[in-house]
Amino acid sequence: MAALESLRPFSVPVTLAQAGEKTGEKAGNKVVTNHHRSTRTADDDDDGGARRILVGGPGADLRRALDASDEMSSVMAQFRSRALRSSEEHRGVDDSYARLLDDAAPDRIQRILAASWHSPNELARMLLTHFPDVSDRWLALKVLISQRETLSTEQQAALDIVLAQAEAAPPEEVRERLAGIHCAIKARLCSSEMPLACTPSMLRAAYRNFLCDEAGDIEVYQNWIGNFGFARRAQVLHFMEGALVDDMRANDPSSTAREFLLPLTRLGVLRRLRTCESTFVAQISTSPMARPFNDREQDWLHFLLAILTDPAALDGALRDVTGDAAMLQGFEAHSQLIGLLQRACSALPGEPLQSQDARDAVLDGLSALAQTAYRRESVATHADPVSRDRRSA
Repeated sequence: MAALESLRPFSVPVTLAQAGEKTGEKAGNKVVTNHHRSTRTADDDDDGGARRILVGGPGADLRRALDASDEMSSVMAQFRSRALRSSEEHRGVDDSYARLLDDAAPDRIQRILAASWHSPNELARMLLTHFPDVSDRWLALKVLISQRETLSTEQQAALDIVLAQAEAAPPEEVRERLAGIHCAIKARLCSSEMPLACTPSMLRAAYRNFLCDEAGDIEVYQNWIGNFGFARRAQVLHFMEGALVDDMRANDPSSTAREFLLPLTRLGVLRRLRTCESTFVAQISTSPMARPFNDREQDWLHFLLAILTDPAALDGALRDVTGDAAMLQGFEAHSQLIGLLQRACSALPGEPLQSQDARDAVLDGLSALAQTAYRRESVATHADPVSRDRRSA
């Protein structure tokens, strides 16, 4: 106890009343503190609620998601734009190669890219050497342009000059160039169904002539037969029709609407010629009256085209088609053949394949030949009434 009493001066004596007062003070302080806290929360709700929602609430998350979506859309749009541009460039290069009718074109273009040319004249000379055709040369130039970034600054400048020169070419050259480009795909497809001797380049040249040549329609048809063969004339005509349609539908057609009138008119004439010559040739070559003289369809086609071109060539054309066989046939056979030709030529359509005067000239010539054959047959009958067949033998 003495020890405990000795410690009391150092402690603070607390009575029950004092303890109660302190407890009340603590409670009061707690109430005040809670009051300030609630007041501050209310103020925050009034003044900074919207800011807290934007900074840390669900709205902020939504806004950040929208911003991220916008950024992603922008990146994807840029990527698609680059991909589309790259795809278009590759498609343009592939299209150029598809229309280049020179199978060695890729290797030749690589040789040009690898060469050490520096001036426009050097580049133009190399293009002309490797690609003599005006359409192939233009397409090769477009491929070089697609590889522009691989060239030196000096070569790029030379390439730009050569391109400008090609773009400023005369209208006739541009027309020939575009015509060759637009018919190239059709030429590849059509030539694959023909003998190896009939190349796509030959069909391309034929289309250019068909488009621009002022030669007669029948002469153009004869050239097709001479270049591609008698059996391929229908295929060539079909190719010309398809190539002309593709050319007219192109974004940059080779001709104006006025310039297309000539090939369109020519196409109609040649389609009509194809129909009538097919009927004529089949009628003559399969007839028993013509078979002893000649049953070759191509020979009778040449006969028809000859008299359509020049009615005065009737006698010579008939001698060419009958040949030596005519000397082995009697006058009656000659009369029958001429009568067959008269009927077949009378069925020809006339305009526009031949004028009325030309038609009359052919029929008059056949009538004269028929009268001559009849007179000779009559003379031969009176001279030997027993057997004309034995005399012919």
